[in-house]
Formats: sequence, C-alpha cells, structure tokens
Amino acid sequence: MNMGDKKDMQMIIKEHINLGLIELGISAYSSPGFLVRNHGEIKRGIELQEHIVEKIRNFPDRLKNKKHLQSFLGVVNFAGIFIKDLAKYIKDFRPLLKETESAKWKWEEIRMQRVRELKQVCNNLPKLAIPQDEDELVVYTDANDYRWAAVLMKNTTIGEEPCRYTGGLFTEQQAQVWHINEKEFFAVWKAFRNGLYFYLLKNSL
Repeated sequence: MNMGDKKDMQMIIKEHINLGLIELGISAYSSPGFLVRNHGEIKRGIELQEHIVEKIRNFPDRLKNKKHLQSFLGVVNFAGIFIKDLAKYIKDFRPLLKETESAKWKWEEIRMQRVRELKQVCNNLPKLAIPQDEDELVVYTDANDYRWAAVLMKNTTIGEEPCRYTGGLFTEQQAQVWHINEKEFFAVWKAFRNGLYFYLLKNSL
C-alpha cells in the first residue's frame, strides 16, 4: 500500500468515525451480492446452494495439476462469503499456483489435509443474516503475519450473527516487510474495498 492509499484510507476512516458509522474496538477476524425478495428470506437468511457444496465434495483430496487446483479454488471461492478465515485454508496452495512446470508439481500431505478441511467446512456452513435498514451492524477485522480477515456482523437479541466474510493472503513482500500495524490497517482498507462498508453506509441513511 503506497502513501497515497494510506492517506486516502485514513481520511475515509476519520470521516466514518466522525459520522458515528464506525468506532475503534478489539478485533476478532468475501464476495458476490444478493437480492432480498421477501420477508421469508430475511428471516431464513441465505445459504450456499447445495450443488456448489456437492461440487466441492466431489473433488479428490489429491489434485493432479495446477489446472485442477485452480478449478477447485474457483468453486471454493463461490463459498467465500460463508467461510470464516478462508485464507487460512488456501495458504498452502499458493506455491503450487506459481509453478509453470508440471514436473515440479508436488502434492504433499498438508495440501490433502487442507482440501479435507475445506470440504468439512463447506458441509457445515452457517446461514448468513441479511442486513436490514434498522439493524445495528459491526465490521471486525484482523491480521497476522501472512493473512487478513474481516466479517460483517448483525447485532440481534440473541447475540451477533454473521452477514458475510472476506479475507485474503498478503503478498510475500507485504508479509516480510510490513509491520503488524500496517497489516491490520490493510485489513480495514480491504474490508472497505470489498464492500462491507456499503452496509454501514446504507444503514446510516
């Protein structure tokens, strides 16, 4: 993130704090849109379509080449807004996505484990709450050495319910060079860029 990006983001955050749309807090923690068609959908929330879950289940634990891996991750990305901290599961695939020679393809046990974990996660995905104009919404962000994450939560009478997740991996340079404060700042910036702020703005109007 260059200095221009940082200054722009600082200005946006300051404006939103002044408007009372966001506040500083302790942290805990992707991205097609959806339409609300009726009150029944609002009460039920949204679920990942079963045929997408089935596609993920049908992939073997051992993926045979880069194209096969890209196909798997492409389907998993459809589930991205439902998966808390998706980057944690895809981190170990990154080196293989850079390989250009099939002879260097090495599918290690950790990668089979990640595929199994993703399948298990996708078998137990949460329903996502649908934000409404009157709802109190909160965005939590977090970052560690190699990844960032964010979640939009809706406050209800029984506690907080997730509305959507987002997250990603830092580049190798970002991971090596950036201080943790820069990484946490980047997580806030990406949460805004990925649209979580839209619901905060919408609910303030």
